[in-house]
Amino acid sequence: MIEKILTDYITFIRSFEALLKDKYKQDINPCSFSRTFFERLGSINGIEYHFHGSGCTAKKDEIIYTYDISINEITFTQWDLTELIRTHPEYQKLNYTAEFIEYELYQLINKGILEWLAYERIEGKAFGCVFMCYRVVEESFFIQ
Repeated sequence: MIEKILTDYITFIRSFEALLKDKYKQDINPCSFSRTFFERLGSINGIEYHFHGSGCTAKKDEIIYTYDISINEITFTQWDLTELIRTHPEYQKLNYTAEFIEYELYQLINKGILEWLAYERIEGKAFGCVFMCYRVVEESFFIQ
């Protein structure tokens, strides 16, 4: 089921980005041009969004999609996925534990579909997230 959840997650993100690219006639990642062509906080087609740093939080029908972009790759934390599950009417009924989600994501790492995301260390301190971070490397696995 985590694969289905990730498929919905990635499909939503790419569809949302396509709306912004189309509206603003750009062919690059919206995180790259949000400061130039539109406000970082707004709405499009019923999706409320807020671009922050290298990422975005988008909300549609009370479902929260939070993610980061590295060049054109989707990156996310376990918390991001947990927020989607927590706010999605269908997925919240699954009552997944953090440990189960982590295990399922690890299985996708073993398949080569996801990778761990490593942050650079500056002055001995790690910057990034508290939770494990993942990078989608085989997006075609999720997009049908």
